[in-house]
Amino acid sequence: MKLVRFLMKCANETVTIELKNGTIIHGTITSVSPQMNTALRTVKMTARGRDPVALDTINLRGSTIR
Repeated sequence: MKLVRFLMKCANETVTIELKNGTIIHGTITSVSPQMNTALRTVKMTARGRDPVALDTINLRGSTIR
């Protein structure tokens, strides 16, 4: 099964996603597009070497996901 199809079935699941720049995103999936663009809610974002930041929502471009 392709990763994007798996993610599409994970709507309303809480996940941790690592980006190519080392940023860690922890949140609940609201939607995933066929290009793997991912929308999350109730997010905690931790950039490399920085303190975590709480966000209501975030949209991730699929090509930035590791």
